[in-house]
Amino acid sequence: MAKSLGKKLKGEGAGVKASPLKKSAATKVISTKRAKGNASPKKVSKPNMPINIDSSHSPSELQATLINAEKLHLKGQLQEAWVLYQDILRQEPAHYAAIHGMGLIAAQMKSYSMAIDLFNNAIAVDKTNPRAYSNLANALASEGKNALAIKNYDKALALDPGYIDAIKNRGIVRAELKRYKEALADFAKVLELQPGYWRAHIYTANVLISMGKLDQALHAYDLGLAANPNSAALCNNLGAILCSMGRFKTALPKLDRAIKINPQYAEAFNNRAVALIGLKRNKEALINYDQAIAIKPDYQDALKGRAKLQVGAR
Repeated sequence: MAKSLGKKLKGEGAGVKASPLKKSAATKVISTKRAKGNASPKKVSKPNMPINIDSSHSPSELQATLINAEKLHLKGQLQEAWVLYQDILRQEPAHYAAIHGMGLIAAQMKSYSMAIDLFNNAIAVDKTNPRAYSNLANALASEGKNALAIKNYDKALALDPGYIDAIKNRGIVRAELKRYKEALADFAKVLELQPGYWRAHIYTANVLISMGKLDQALHAYDLGLAANPNSAALCNNLGAILCSMGRFKTALPKLDRAIKINPQYAEAFNNRAVALIGLKRNKEALINYDQAIAIKPDYQDALKGRAKLQVGAR
């Protein structure tokens, strides 16, 4: 289990007092990572301290505390939000939103085992909420438990067939498992439900590249760029795939566009160098490698490309 800055977070039951959560320098959303495994989540431990119910707190006061906790959570003040969620659980141990909120924080801190426990607790409180199943699936996927993750995405979608995040993330996990046709079907469904969701075109293109279908991947990137013409990432990706197809002259304007949008885009400078080498403009390529390395001094692709180019020039 990943650590937070400081002590480890321990998996606990719904109303248990947990150790204060440490702040992270940069909060990250849940992402799926390539890994294998199909282990079941650990059983949630029982509360190790009594829960005191304070009857002086009215429902309106609890609601106000929840609103404040969620505001702090959205601002990235995770430790402060965590404390308020715990305060709610001291008053109402089976409070779905507080348990679920703590699960989200644990996942953001990459304490996925604890997040899994908390999301399971949230589901025990409310089996009809698709968000808990979807976020449980995200946490499972982050621990490499992809088969279990897909089962929980399916449960979320059984409750809400139009839940775009669950469809999209299921597609990403299916792609990790090389279930490419199913992944493409998920991304197509996302675009059917939300045509302006341009990132789905990137996910589609990535799967098509894995399948070796570069022309179709290029078309997917073009569709994404049409939906979001100011995406430096899309311009760079288009340039990269065109370079891989040997279409260096066509790639160059795409990479120029990426750099214009984001002048600190090291990958675009690196890919531009590749395109220039393909066009036999090696001196310019060397300058682009230098620019990529100036932005990212440890950028291995640029360092290796520059060294190879210099050796060839001797």
